[in-house]
Amino acid sequence: MALFLVNAVYALGVTPARTTIDFEPGLKKAVEFEVLNSEGKDIKLNAMVVNGELDGYIYLPVKEMFISANEKSKKFNYEINLPGSLSPGLHKGEILIIESSGESDLSQTQVLATLAVVTQLHVYVPYPGKYANADMVVYNANQGENVLFVFPVVSAGEFDLTSVRANVDIFNSMGEKVDSFTTLTIRVPSGEKKEIVYEWKADVPIGNYRATAGLIYDEGIVNLERQFTVGSRELELKEINVNNFKLGEIAKLEMLVENKWSEAISGVYIETKIKKDNGDIVSMFQSPSQSIEALSKQIFSSYWDTAGVKEGTYETEISINYADKSSKNNLKFKVEKDELVVLGLGYVVSEDSGGSKDTLVIVLVIVVVVLVLVNLLWFLIIRKRLKKK
Repeated sequence: MALFLVNAVYALGVTPARTTIDFEPGLKKAVEFEVLNSEGKDIKLNAMVVNGELDGYIYLPVKEMFISANEKSKKFNYEINLPGSLSPGLHKGEILIIESSGESDLSQTQVLATLAVVTQLHVYVPYPGKYANADMVVYNANQGENVLFVFPVVSAGEFDLTSVRANVDIFNSMGEKVDSFTTLTIRVPSGEKKEIVYEWKADVPIGNYRATAGLIYDEGIVNLERQFTVGSRELELKEINVNNFKLGEIAKLEMLVENKWSEAISGVYIETKIKKDNGDIVSMFQSPSQSIEALSKQIFSSYWDTAGVKEGTYETEISINYADKSSKNNLKFKVEKDELVVLGLGYVVSEDSGGSKDTLVIVLVIVVVVLVLVNLLWFLIIRKRLKKK
């Protein structure tokens, strides 16, 4: 099967990229999706169910579809017929939509295609009783500063988690325990996500450290482990800029990276993962690799195809990769129609970046005028006093 899976905003797209539903025994439902005809041409499409555990429960009423040149998009649907039971956890299925380049027959082994896109189906089955899905995120810090520990916890069972806390041990590179701490205790209602946050004072030598945690909840425990660094970051993400952001189009993200080493670093590239709250990846892309001279800054350009992306706030992991190392930045992207707000670095990138500069100029002019008036007033007061003498 010769397929070229292309994420191309200028040719073929599908929305939503993923549909997530909660499991109901014997659920029968039609799920709608929309195929985008961005090039404005006649398109013949074939659809098939591929991959995933749900392929036996997904039915396509129409497997051959057509979109005319004057249709910017067209809606279709597939049907799901769930069984009486599924094992707890996440179950996945995929529907592949192919732009056919000629006559094809899905019953045959070969399908000639130019482009293909995928829409996913996720069905979540709660765990019986109480169950926690958890992770540990550790933010590096300089010596003497606070290392931030964040524990995202999802109550994935039928009942609330009434008592959740984390016991953490910290080890140096020699395997020696240097400190321990216990976080506060929180409650997590069933089906919800909450975070435990703890700041640990890094009064330790510069170097690499390992944190092991036991996240304890009501009737169970989740064991977690992460590496982190205390000391100056060798490569640091300084800012993110983009011009003329428009949701649905391809956005160019310019990321400024600072090299704090006294030597040049080669083979550096940035990988960006944009995720939902539940950890599902919405988009993943990376920049070309390049070198950064010693003690200098370099701009890395990445391109994000926002076709099918909805407005909202997304967890974002930006990794600066070089040699066998990776410096991760956990941020949030607040996506709006004509604006992208980056939470965590303090930079806003939007459709028109000139407005903020104009505002700054106006503020500076006002400040200068006020200072001139104050100085003039003092001059007149002093002059009047001198005349009286």
